[in-house]
Amino acid sequence: MREFRLPLPSYAYSFNLLLEFVTRITHPGRLVVEGETLWRFTDGQLLAYRQESNAIVVRGKCLSSANEDRIKRLSIHCLGLGRDLTAFYDFALRDRMLWRVVRPLRGLPIFCAETVFEALITLIIEQHITWKNAMRYQRTLMQMFDRGASVGRATVYRFPSPQQLAGAAQADLKPLKITNRRIDMIIGIAKAVVAGEIDLEAVAQLAPRAAYDWLMGINGVGHWTANNVIGRALGAYPFVSQNDVALQAAVQFYFHGGKGQKSPDLVTNALNRYEAYAGLAGHFLLLRWVLDRYPPITL
Repeated sequence: MREFRLPLPSYAYSFNLLLEFVTRITHPGRLVVEGETLWRFTDGQLLAYRQESNAIVVRGKCLSSANEDRIKRLSIHCLGLGRDLTAFYDFALRDRMLWRVVRPLRGLPIFCAETVFEALITLIIEQHITWKNAMRYQRTLMQMFDRGASVGRATVYRFPSPQQLAGAAQADLKPLKITNRRIDMIIGIAKAVVAGEIDLEAVAQLAPRAAYDWLMGINGVGHWTANNVIGRALGAYPFVSQNDVALQAAVQFYFHGGKGQKSPDLVTNALNRYEAYAGLAGHFLLLRWVLDRYPPITL
């Protein structure tokens, strides 16, 4: 088995916190933790990621000198190894309420989906349903198109390609238990990508605000979806998703002791004072909410 090493950054980065967060995914499929190892398909290759000393060691049977550079770039992106949050931590430290939320998460990387396509499709599934159900249906989607690979007692899957989803019929995706409108949206986006009508991956080359405007031009994509695609695909959070009910609950719990009514205004009033860091503060509130609310899954 071939391997290479990705040096840990000099700023705060905790691979253990990343593993801890992934164990909260109630229906693991894209990312699987076994012991101290994170498993995922990267560029179609099943890879094992494990911290050893001051580096992340990446191992895979199909690694080669021909694909190593690309795998390295994708791994750095997906694991958040190139995102320095020092300025945000310094900012949060000066706000007692925000630091109380952020402090236990210091070093948790902003990890990302491999492609903009994957980020967009998963977020369409997540619209208007609970996070737990969204994880279940995302795994269902992957199981439809990939046999997966066994990792201990779990199975890790590849995310379906645009070509695979473009060839699906509405009836094929009924097991996702989402609306017909969202099923049609998933298939329609996949077909547009395959036909070359839209270039989703080019969005990754845009500045976050320009990417947001571009995504908002897709029929059926609103503020919540566009904002979270940028976060999940680019690792940037330029806006606050004030309509996110989980974020509303997190703001109510951590900033107001669980008192008061959950509402978009509650989120706006709590986070807008953080200005350029408002979106990132909202992201960390959601991360803390997941870690505190969901127990780890033991495989």
